[in-house]
Order: sequence, then C-alpha cells, then structure tokens
Amino acid sequence: YEHKYPEDPPYQEMAPYARLWKAFLEESAKVDADKVADWTDALDVLFVFAGLFSAVVSTFVTQTFQKLEVDPNDVAVSLLYELLRIRALNNDQSADTIPCFKGSPASIFHPSKTTTWVNGLWFVSLALSLTTALVAVVMKQWIHQYVASVS
Repeated sequence: YEHKYPEDPPYQEMAPYARLWKAFLEESAKVDADKVADWTDALDVLFVFAGLFSAVVSTFVTQTFQKLEVDPNDVAVSLLYELLRIRALNNDQSADTIPCFKGSPASIFHPSKTTTWVNGLWFVSLALSLTTALVAVVMKQWIHQYVASVS
C-alpha cells in the first residue's frame, strides 16, 4: 500500500482521508466481494436443491394423499347395491336375496394411523422445503441490497 497511496503529511496519519483508510477500504471491498460471491453461490445451490426436493416431495404427496380419502369405486359399488335393493323391493321380490352392503363407505372409512403419519410428514417436509426456498429468496434480495449500499 506504500507504493499505491502517497504518504500522509505529519500528524495526519489517522485523518479521514489518510492512506490507512484508503487501503482499509480497498481490502474490505475485496473481502466483501469474496463473501458475497460465496453467499450467492451457496444460496443458488440451496435454492436449486429446495426446488428439486419440493418437486419430488409434491409428487409423493399427490400419490399418498389419495389414501386419506374414500375410494370412489367403493362408493359406486355401495350405490349399485342400494339400487339393486330398491329395484328388488319395487318388483315385489325379497330384498334378502341381494347381499347387503353395511353402511356407506364414507361413514366406514378411516385412514390408518400409519397413512396419516406418513402424509403428515410429507406435508411437513414440503412446507419446510418451500420455507427454505422462501428464505433463500429473501436472503438473495438482502445480498443485492447489501451490494447496492456498499458500492
């Protein structure tokens, strides 16, 4: 720095425009640029990972979420049984010849605890992944604001 900046007058070595501060600002600008580049690279990797992970988890969520609802085929079968029973009663036939379907599937259906837990964990995983992506975006905005205020 002695060759780059002119020597300060006597007793002005700590003045606001002394070469010490010029050298300090130059070095701190280099350190800041390195840190910002590292932060940006790390956030880019985190953002890509969070996006890919969210995409994969959302496919699992859509597949396993179906196990929390009543199967539409079971509902159709129960309605067909009821129609057959009504038709048999209208034709003066014994409704006992048609097997009885005990209740509607909607009232009988209860997802297993394992299915509920697995789906809950998938949803928590998706929420955390999306939250991570949101935090990465906010941090990237903060870095851009920091760079703009320093320069």
